[in-house]
Amino acid sequence: MPRMSHMQHMPLELSDLFVTPGSRVAVAECFVFDDLSAEGENLTVSPVTVRGEVTNTGGLVELTYTADFTYSKPCDRCLRETEKSMSHQFIHTLARSAEHEDSDDIIVVTGGALDLFSLVRDDILLELPVRHLCSEHCAGLCPKCGQNLNEGQCGCRSDAVDPRMAVLDTLL
Repeated sequence: MPRMSHMQHMPLELSDLFVTPGSRVAVAECFVFDDLSAEGENLTVSPVTVRGEVTNTGGLVELTYTADFTYSKPCDRCLRETEKSMSHQFIHTLARSAEHEDSDDIIVVTGGALDLFSLVRDDILLELPVRHLCSEHCAGLCPKCGQNLNEGQCGCRSDAVDPRMAVLDTLL
């Protein structure tokens, strides 16, 4: 269970919105998430600014919001801590029950209140890039000595053969 810093966030109350076609509820929150991890690695996420609205169009209740934040984790190639900024828009269809809905994309809002904190947490974790690089041209680390090749070449010979493959050389 994620811990929350600062104040406890209340669920977003939507009972009136579900029964009033044409109604809107503005969303403006700032969430702080502790102990987030992606791919088994801890990452540091700045406070997440969330802005958007929930609308009832008469046949559909929809949550649209933008999440802005920065996150930091080690580069996948050179292991240097790297910070990236993200701004991503999310759109969710909301329903009070799923009995008449056959879509997996529907979020069921039980009791008329939406746990926006958990939804935003899950959304941003799903949107984090699979590969986290300090730059597209990151040279990584030397597999022999561990030198960061972005900072200069090491003294290792590049033509050295992997000892596990040396047996193949004798066959040629």
